[in-house]
Amino acid sequence: MHKRINAWFHTRVLSNTLSLSSSERWKASLGALLCLAACGLLLRSLPLDAHWLLAPVGASVVILFVQFHSPLAQPWPLLGSYLIATATGLACSHWVTQPILAAALAVALTIWLMAWLNCVHPPGGALALLLVLNGPYSNADMVAVAELIAINAGTLLLVALLINRMLLRRRYPHSSTPPGPSHRTQDRPPIERMGLNHTDLESAVKTLNTFVDVQEDELVEIYNLAVDHAFGRHVALTCADIMSRDVITAHFDTELAQAWRLLRQHKIKSLPVVDRFERVIGIVTVADFLRQIDHQATPKDLATRIQVLLKRTPGLFAQKPEVVGQIMSADVFTATPQTPLSELIRQISQRALPHVPVVDEQRKVVGMVTQSDLLVALYKSIALGQASQAAKL
Repeated sequence: MHKRINAWFHTRVLSNTLSLSSSERWKASLGALLCLAACGLLLRSLPLDAHWLLAPVGASVVILFVQFHSPLAQPWPLLGSYLIATATGLACSHWVTQPILAAALAVALTIWLMAWLNCVHPPGGALALLLVLNGPYSNADMVAVAELIAINAGTLLLVALLINRMLLRRRYPHSSTPPGPSHRTQDRPPIERMGLNHTDLESAVKTLNTFVDVQEDELVEIYNLAVDHAFGRHVALTCADIMSRDVITAHFDTELAQAWRLLRQHKIKSLPVVDRFERVIGIVTVADFLRQIDHQATPKDLATRIQVLLKRTPGLFAQKPEVVGQIMSADVFTATPQTPLSELIRQISQRALPHVPVVDEQRKVVGMVTQSDLLVALYKSIALGQASQAAKL
């Protein structure tokens, strides 16, 4: 019986609740601690009388640091809800004589206005209720209360913004504008062209006819990650299954002419750059060579300028790069042999990578995956899947 109750609790209760990782729990708790302490000290230091933290601020802090990416936690919902709750709470307390009716009406009006003005923030309802229960107010008291709420909301937003961005290194306020495509055209990356778009999401939300507490770009990200997970289950391949293992590399002091010969000899477009322990420190590509040439060069001058670049400069000083380390890209994305193909495809699509070095725990090169390797792997997987289905029929 105990086991049945425990299973029911985990499947029906815990599975439908918010789950935070250990690091996020610590960040949220630390952020709340510092935020409330800072707000309290700032309010206390103001040269004004009777300024203290309001109870709804505690609820707002939970949203700002636990669900900082949520639409509920953004600046306009926070400020708008406090403004609306102040107006409705004071008005209902002043004009409605029955406290219970005034409280119910204040909260209901707050919800309606927050939804209408697109600034839903749950602590706004608590603030409206608090104002009615502490009323009625004189005209002077209304001004003082409005001032107190404005200072609380402004201080809370300022401190939360500073702590989230500067201390916790979070992107707050959340921006739903995705980074532009790496190829500098209007087309989105391939993985996004096949996924959800704004029209799909708008249609789904209208069909649900309810409030969705997820940013649009995060919903797309959740969808893409779910697709990746499903792909990984059906196509259980990793980099180790498809990578080439005889990798041609260069060193920091490899001369440009030698690196260029390796690229042409092996008909490849990139060379991982390694140190004397064979650990990756960068990558040099054909594009890195071309970047050293004047963009104004005509096709006729291109061959000549490449020859000038590759020719070693005599003497001790040179006005141009001489070795691979001077033109390589130090910021190189790498994978491991255990990296699933779904994750690799996502990174290649988002970063526009034609090739990815595969490294072990010591960052030593053990393989290389190119777009051609991915195409062949996917083709074989699809072909085998179709053949298996045909055999069953």
